Parts: sequence; structure tokens; C-alpha cells
Amino acid sequence: MDRAASVTFSERLAWSLLGLARALPPRLALWAGGLLGDAVGRLPLRDVRRARAHLARAFPERPAAWHAAMTRKCFRHFGRMALWTLATAMRDPRALRRGIAVEGAEHWRALVRACRRGEGTLGLAGHFGNWELMARIAATLVPLTVIGRRLRWPLADRLVWRLRMAGGARLIYQDDDVRLALRELRQGRYVATLPDQDIPRLEGAHVPWFGIPAYTPLGPGILALAAGGWVQPGHCFLVPLGGLRWRWVAHCGPRRRFSGGERRQTARAIIAWAMAYQEQLVRRHPEQWVWWHLRWRTPPPASL
Repeated sequence: MDRAASVTFSERLAWSLLGLARALPPRLALWAGGLLGDAVGRLPLRDVRRARAHLARAFPERPAAWHAAMTRKCFRHFGRMALWTLATAMRDPRALRRGIAVEGAEHWRALVRACRRGEGTLGLAGHFGNWELMARIAATLVPLTVIGRRLRWPLADRLVWRLRMAGGARLIYQDDDVRLALRELRQGRYVATLPDQDIPRLEGAHVPWFGIPAYTPLGPGILALAAGGWVQPGHCFLVPLGGLRWRWVAHCGPRRRFSGGERRQTARAIIAWAMAYQEQLVRRHPEQWVWWHLRWRTPPPASL
């Protein structure tokens, strides 16, 4: 089988699986996804070993049994998130929003008012909970633009693109001209980023993540400063209600303006604040962050 035929077959198979997932009721998708994720979390895979090691580094006060159990919970959560997302991929985001709880309603209202005034805000999200659902919800409330990276598998990239566009959001890739994102901010839009990753090819700085210096992209902070300095966290996570019932929670943090000082140092302050804010939420729900990511991959300079 040549490469073109192989790609075509893999895409057909993937779309077939997506069709099967879409037939699942959302609650059943959460349950089944949890079973699949738990099974993966028990396998001797590289990502499972990494997640356990990273949890041990972030929570050194916890015993090894807790790290192992939390690793399984982590993969269980992302199994739930993945299958639920596929099951609801073609549903109206406005209908999904009606079943979601809200934290920080006053911060949501402040963001809506800012967008109406034409004041752009840099959104600070992360790979926590369900960031794709957060984008789908936010786009029904405010003019949203998402900055993301291109996925290696074109089919997955197209699926994510569809999810993010479903509620009316716009999408900009990390390798696009930065002036596109700046224009979106100056048009009064909420421009969402996910800076909680160690990406060596991007300009960054080391800021605390669970008390350990972690290399973090500075681009979001620099972009925010170029458009007025307004930033605001936004996250979405899952909470259990007992039995086989769960609820997604859309959390909006305070809108804050950074200004003054040397540009790079102020951008670093923005990113450090964003990571500290996200860490508080991750500590509430540690199983919902991507612990297999090499968050401390890039060592800090000797002076740190």
C-alpha cells in the first residue's frame, strides 16, 4: 500500500471512529472514556512513566502510591475529555453552554464589557481540564481568537479547527505573522493563548511552576503589552457530582492590566502571574493537567 492510500485509509478509519463516538450520549462518553483512559494509565508506557515522575516532582510531600494513583486519574480524565469532546463535536456550543457551571461570573461580565468598548484582552488558558470546550464556550460570549500550533496529523488539525470555529472563533497559528494577532487585539477581541508548555524554539523565560523554574513562552506577554497590557485567565475543568454524573465548570479569572518597566521583564511578570494563577487551579484538580509534558525540559541558566 503506497503512502497516499495509507493516509486515505487512516483518515477514513478516523472519521468512522468519530462517527461512532458522536453516537454516544455525552454522559456515556464520559464513563467510557474514563475506562479507556484508566486502562492506558496502567500500561508501562513512556508517557505514563513521565507523568508519574513529574507528579512526584511537583508533589514531593506525597507518597509514591499517591503519585501512581494520580497518574491513573490523569489518564482517566483525558480519556473522558477526549471521548466526550468527540461525542459532542457537532453539537451547538450554545446548547452545550446551558449545562455548564460558571465560576467568576463577574469576571466574565467585565470581559464582555471590555470587548464592547473595543478593548482587546489577551486570554491566558492552559492544557488543563478541557481547553477546547473553553474555546467553544467563550466564542459564544465574546469575540474570540485562538492562537494555537499546527498539529502533526492533518486530520486532527482539521478536527480541532472545526471545534474552535464552531462557536464563531477565529484561529491564528503560532507560526503566522504576529501582526495578525496584534490586529485582533486592537479590534477588541479576546485572544486566547496556552503558554503552559516548554517550547525551546520560542523565546521564553523561566518562571515558577510548582516551585521549580520552568521555561515558558514570553510571546503572549509581549503581545499583550503591545496592545494595551490587558490580560485575563480562562479555564474549564470537570467536577464530579457523584455516581456517573459530572459537570464542566467554566472558570474566568480577573482582568488585569500590566504596564511600565522594561518590556521583557513586564512580559515575564505577566507569564509568571498566569502560571501562578493556573497552578492554583491545578492544585485543586491535579489529575486534569497534562503531566506527561516535559514541563521542566529546558534547564534554567546557572544564575537562576
